[in-house]
Amino acid sequence: MKIYTNNNYEIVSIDKEPSIFAHVFGIDQTRAEMFGNWCDACIQGYKYEPQYEFLFNEDGSNARDEKTGELLYKLDDEGNKKFVGYSLYPFIDYQTLMMIQKQYEESQKQIISLNARLVYLSMMNGIDVEGV
Repeated sequence: MKIYTNNNYEIVSIDKEPSIFAHVFGIDQTRAEMFGNWCDACIQGYKYEPQYEFLFNEDGSNARDEKTGELLYKLDDEGNKKFVGYSLYPFIDYQTLMMIQKQYEESQKQIISLNARLVYLSMMNGIDVEGV
């Protein structure tokens, strides 16, 4: 599976390359393993971003740059931040995402019901309906 994100690591697409994206991540898990049956709108309410090992002060607080106040990270021998993995978390309120998912599931039920009616009515009228 591939996850496409924008510059803020907000998911913009799964598996389908969008016209605009900043990052693409190859994932060993399937969409179902990672997101279950969530719709695209729910998935796009999440961020998927790399995480790096923080540098800490002696008192256990996060070390920060004295001039900018930005967090400091441990560096490897080449001077790159030490990568520790990825984080997947919602940036939109979780309750809102679950409301979107519920509406999606209801719409899918309506589509199935309407398709079944269409097939039945077509069969009763002797009309062949393909692709339903």
